[in-house]
Amino acid sequence: MKAVPDEHKKFLSNLVWIHEEDNVGIYTEKGVEFCNLIAVHGGLERGKDVEEQIKYLKAKDTRIPKVEPLSGRKSVWDIPEELRKTGTIVVSGHHGKLHVDGLRLIIDQVGGLPQNPVVAIVLPSKTIVRDTNTHNC
Repeated sequence: MKAVPDEHKKFLSNLVWIHEEDNVGIYTEKGVEFCNLIAVHGGLERGKDVEEQIKYLKAKDTRIPKVEPLSGRKSVWDIPEELRKTGTIVVSGHHGKLHVDGLRLIIDQVGGLPQNPVVAIVLPSKTIVRDTNTHNC
Protein backbone atom coordinates (compact mmCIF):
# COMPACT_ATOMS: atom_id res chain seq x y z
CA MET A 1 0.00 0.00 0.00
CA LYS A 2 2.98 2.33 0.40
CA ALA A 3 3.32 2.55 -3.39
CA VAL A 4 -0.30 3.77 -3.80
CA PRO A 5 -0.47 7.59 -3.90
CA ASP A 6 -2.52 9.22 -1.12
CA GLU A 7 -5.02 10.72 -3.61
CA HIS A 8 -5.70 7.23 -4.99
CA LYS A 9 -6.22 5.86 -1.49
CA LYS A 10 -8.67 8.66 -0.75
CA PHE A 11 -10.54 8.07 -4.02
CA LEU A 12 -10.80 4.33 -3.33
CA SER A 13 -11.88 4.80 0.28
CA ASN A 14 -14.72 7.07 -0.84
CA LEU A 15 -16.20 4.56 -3.30
CA VAL A 16 -19.47 2.89 -2.35
CA TRP A 17 -19.52 -0.91 -2.09
CA ILE A 18 -23.12 -1.18 -3.32
CA HIS A 19 -25.43 0.99 -5.40
CA GLU A 20 -29.23 0.74 -5.53
CA GLU A 21 -31.72 2.26 -7.99
CA ASP A 22 -35.52 2.10 -8.15
CA ASN A 23 -37.72 1.85 -11.24
CA VAL A 24 -35.07 0.83 -13.76
CA GLY A 25 -36.52 -0.25 -17.10
CA ILE A 26 -35.38 -3.53 -18.61
CA TYR A 27 -36.68 -5.66 -21.48
CA THR A 28 -37.99 -9.05 -20.39
CA GLU A 29 -40.11 -11.69 -22.07
CA LYS A 30 -43.14 -9.67 -20.83
CA GLY A 31 -41.94 -6.41 -22.44
CA VAL A 32 -40.38 -3.50 -20.56
CA GLU A 33 -40.60 -3.97 -16.80
CA PHE A 34 -39.55 -1.51 -14.12
CA CYS A 35 -37.48 -3.11 -11.39
CA ASN A 36 -35.20 -2.28 -8.52
CA LEU A 37 -31.52 -2.60 -9.39
CA ILE A 38 -28.58 -3.53 -7.17
CA ALA A 39 -25.03 -3.08 -8.45
CA VAL A 40 -22.21 -4.67 -6.47
CA HIS A 41 -18.72 -5.69 -7.57
CA GLY A 42 -19.13 -9.49 -7.54
CA GLY A 43 -22.82 -10.05 -6.79
CA LEU A 44 -24.83 -11.05 -3.72
CA GLU A 45 -24.48 -14.39 -1.95
CA ARG A 46 -27.27 -16.87 -2.41
CA GLY A 47 -28.45 -18.51 0.77
CA LYS A 48 -27.55 -15.48 2.90
CA ASP A 49 -29.94 -12.77 4.05
CA VAL A 50 -29.91 -10.05 1.37
CA GLU A 51 -30.80 -7.21 3.77
CA GLU A 52 -27.90 -8.18 6.03
CA GLN A 53 -25.52 -8.19 3.04
CA ILE A 54 -26.78 -4.79 1.91
CA LYS A 55 -26.37 -3.45 5.45
CA TYR A 56 -22.70 -4.44 5.78
CA LEU A 57 -21.92 -3.37 2.21
CA LYS A 58 -23.39 0.09 2.85
CA ALA A 59 -21.41 0.30 6.10
CA LYS A 60 -18.23 -0.84 4.27
CA ASP A 61 -17.69 -3.23 7.17
CA THR A 62 -14.05 -4.34 6.95
CA ARG A 63 -14.28 -6.54 10.06
CA ILE A 64 -15.55 -9.32 7.80
CA PRO A 65 -12.49 -11.37 6.75
CA LYS A 66 -13.73 -12.06 3.21
CA VAL A 67 -16.54 -9.95 1.78
CA GLU A 68 -18.09 -12.40 -0.69
CA PRO A 69 -20.09 -9.76 -2.63
CA LEU A 70 -16.78 -8.09 -3.47
CA SER A 71 -14.53 -11.12 -3.95
CA GLY A 72 -16.65 -14.28 -4.32
CA ARG A 73 -17.11 -16.24 -7.52
CA LYS A 74 -19.55 -19.18 -7.50
CA SER A 75 -21.34 -18.02 -4.34
CA VAL A 76 -22.36 -14.70 -5.97
CA TRP A 77 -22.99 -15.80 -9.58
CA ASP A 78 -26.79 -16.24 -9.32
CA ILE A 79 -29.46 -13.87 -8.06
CA PRO A 80 -30.45 -14.73 -4.48
CA GLU A 81 -33.89 -16.35 -4.40
CA GLU A 82 -35.51 -13.52 -2.43
CA LEU A 83 -34.43 -11.02 -5.11
CA ARG A 84 -35.52 -13.34 -7.92
CA LYS A 85 -39.02 -13.36 -6.38
CA THR A 86 -39.14 -9.55 -6.26
CA GLY A 87 -37.81 -9.08 -9.79
CA THR A 88 -34.63 -7.23 -8.81
CA ILE A 89 -31.88 -6.65 -11.35
CA VAL A 90 -28.42 -7.59 -10.04
CA VAL A 91 -25.48 -6.08 -11.95
CA SER A 92 -21.83 -6.84 -11.33
CA GLY A 93 -18.46 -7.20 -12.96
CA HIS A 94 -15.57 -9.08 -11.28
CA HIS A 95 -16.02 -12.42 -13.05
CA GLY A 96 -14.09 -11.72 -16.26
CA LYS A 97 -17.13 -12.75 -18.31
CA LEU A 98 -20.07 -11.25 -20.13
CA HIS A 99 -23.18 -13.03 -18.87
CA VAL A 100 -26.75 -11.78 -19.38
CA ASP A 101 -29.39 -14.12 -17.95
CA GLY A 102 -32.76 -12.52 -17.30
CA LEU A 103 -32.20 -9.96 -14.54
CA ARG A 104 -28.65 -11.13 -13.71
CA LEU A 105 -26.14 -9.00 -15.60
CA ILE A 106 -22.42 -9.74 -15.30
CA ILE A 107 -20.62 -7.15 -17.39
CA ASP A 108 -16.86 -7.77 -17.25
CA GLN A 109 -15.58 -9.06 -20.55
CA VAL A 110 -12.28 -7.22 -20.05
CA GLY A 111 -11.29 -9.38 -17.07
CA GLY A 112 -8.42 -6.99 -16.28
CA LEU A 113 -6.67 -7.85 -19.55
CA PRO A 114 -5.63 -4.86 -21.68
CA GLN A 115 -6.30 -6.66 -24.98
CA ASN A 116 -9.97 -7.26 -24.08
CA PRO A 117 -12.66 -4.61 -24.68
CA VAL A 118 -14.34 -2.66 -21.89
CA VAL A 119 -18.04 -3.54 -21.96
CA ALA A 120 -21.19 -1.72 -20.88
CA ILE A 121 -24.87 -2.57 -21.09
CA VAL A 122 -27.58 -0.09 -22.05
CA LEU A 123 -30.94 -0.48 -20.35
CA PRO A 124 -33.77 -1.08 -21.01
CA SER A 125 -32.69 -2.73 -24.28
CA LYS A 126 -29.78 -4.76 -22.84
CA THR A 127 -27.69 -3.53 -25.77
CA ILE A 128 -24.04 -4.45 -25.27
CA VAL A 129 -21.51 -1.70 -26.06
CA ARG A 130 -17.80 -2.50 -26.40
CA ASP A 131 -14.78 -0.22 -26.55
CA THR A 132 -12.80 -1.89 -29.29
CA ASN A 133 -10.28 0.92 -29.82
CA THR A 134 -6.67 -0.16 -29.58
CA HIS A 135 -4.94 1.56 -26.69
CA ASN A 136 -1.21 1.69 -26.19
CA CYS A 137 -0.90 2.48 -22.50
